[in-house]
Amino acid sequence: MVFTVQHTCGNKGGEAFAIENAPFYSEYDIETNKKPFIGAGYYFWEYNLDYAKVWGKNHYNNSYFIIESEIIIDYRDDSYYLDLAGNREHLVGFVELLKEFELIDGKGTKGIDLCYIVSYLRDNFPEEVFPYKVIRAVDYKNNETSGIKIAFNDKGTSYTILNPRIIISYKNKEDIVYNKKPFSKFAV
Repeated sequence: MVFTVQHTCGNKGGEAFAIENAPFYSEYDIETNKKPFIGAGYYFWEYNLDYAKVWGKNHYNNSYFIIESEIIIDYRDDSYYLDLAGNREHLVGFVELLKEFELIDGKGTKGIDLCYIVSYLRDNFPEEVFPYKVIRAVDYKNNETSGIKIAFNDKGTSYTILNPRIIISYKNKEDIVYNKKPFSKFAV
């Protein structure tokens, strides 16, 4: 499956440096308590230039580049790709794995962050247990106000979001497969 993605990065080094070296690694920063959503790795927004701009404004003090590309993910390879955004079977399997390692119970993850869980599984278990090189997930914010919500009925108690923020994260840069050439389009 081909995904159009955006990678937001700081503008240090200039445009040519960003295009040549992107994507850039996101890792834990103890000083600022920065925790990558799905653990350390290489991050993309799935077809969401608007939110890539919001991220640049908020996280790079409005001094950023957005680099757009197309990537290919073999969604049929269950040992490579974990889809927590759109594959119910993957979601159920992930929850079962978390239960098996007592990282989750009926009420949730007991206060453990997803970034910690993914790093823990990648760092402490053989690849047979947690083989995923790419993970796709939805970024929901508490008390969401910026999303386009539409109620299912006039009661308004249940809704869907028409513009979800979907993140794609790779563990290793060499696992990213580009459609055509890397970073075929540059946007700011």
